[in-house]
Amino acid sequence: MYGGPWMVDLEAIRALATRTPPAPARVVTLDSACCPEGLEATLASVDTAHAAGCRVTLRISGSCEPHECDALVAALRQDGAARRSALQVAALALPGAAAAPDGLLRGVGALCTASPARYLLLPGAALEAIQRRGGVRLAHGDEVDGRRWWQGLLALAHGEHEVSLVPEAPGPGVSRFAPGGCWAGPSPGAGELIPAHARRLRLPLDFGALVAAAGDHPVALGRLAGQLVELADGLLDAQGAGARRLALQLDGIAHAVVAHGHDPRSFAALRWVKARLGAFRDGACAASVRLARMHGVGGGLDPFPLPGRLEVSEAGPRERAVLAHGARHSHLVSLSPWSLAPPGLGRDAFGLLPALACADSICWRRPAGEHGIDWYGEALRFAWAVALRG
Repeated sequence: MYGGPWMVDLEAIRALATRTPPAPARVVTLDSACCPEGLEATLASVDTAHAAGCRVTLRISGSCEPHECDALVAALRQDGAARRSALQVAALALPGAAAAPDGLLRGVGALCTASPARYLLLPGAALEAIQRRGGVRLAHGDEVDGRRWWQGLLALAHGEHEVSLVPEAPGPGVSRFAPGGCWAGPSPGAGELIPAHARRLRLPLDFGALVAAAGDHPVALGRLAGQLVELADGLLDAQGAGARRLALQLDGIAHAVVAHGHDPRSFAALRWVKARLGAFRDGACAASVRLARMHGVGGGLDPFPLPGRLEVSEAGPRERAVLAHGARHSHLVSLSPWSLAPPGLGRDAFGLLPALACADSICWRRPAGEHGIDWYGEALRFAWAVALRG
């Protein structure tokens, strides 16, 4: 424990940080127009990743024209029959702008060992088309009405609850912490946009418990975040090579707002949340920079090359520290829209969604349990707009 008026139970936090790490995530990409040789190589990559204990997202890219998709499903079915084995994948992802995503999802999904998570990737420019009744360009080049396209995707999601809609964010999946990277696809479990080979540790943490441990004081919450980063950093060393990511996933944010007597519809509630999320994020970043100065970046973020002093002087303290010293991790704070706006609160919690701007990465997998498809569509569009603004 550290002293002062903000006391926390470090043993409880240490237990959280030392839980058994989840299986590593891998993204394997398959072109919809691949030749048989390309298909064989891709499936070999899936088998290798699965044999290494990874959970795999199979991302199908390309034009995804109907005839290509039919041929791809037939080839996958033939390969499975020849090997007498099903596809060992935990998630499927393909363009939401495909001409017929439902047929491809069902066709490939039927060839998997278990029911995989299903992700449809939404082009970044599509949100404006939906809002302004513009056109959305499909993967194979045709243009369709944005509103009609969106309603079709929601109808598909309504019929299949395992289907989640994932906005394609610029850069490394919304993170401003690591603007130079790129993502390969959504992670199998959380729908977070990740590199193909992420060296990543995800720690699910209850936000209400963290606030209580910190005595509802932002400064103490920042210190607690730093302790979590330090405790969890050592676990990443045992996860092999690749991009070094630490996802401190904060759950139950809206429920913490209500438990502390705030009306989630009020601006005061949003201000309360952002002050605490901002302090937590700054504390995590400070610890990551401190670890980088002590031990090196270790696969995290190298100090950025700076053409002059003006860029540093115009940045905030957090950005200046990363620019000058680098950081031990490429991502830190991970948020889900449904932690801020859970289905049980309906539209009342939509006013908390701007706090997604405090995230280093966003988990897009739709919430479990029953919820109205109209609510899901509206909440997702709100969260999507926040992500693009960031």
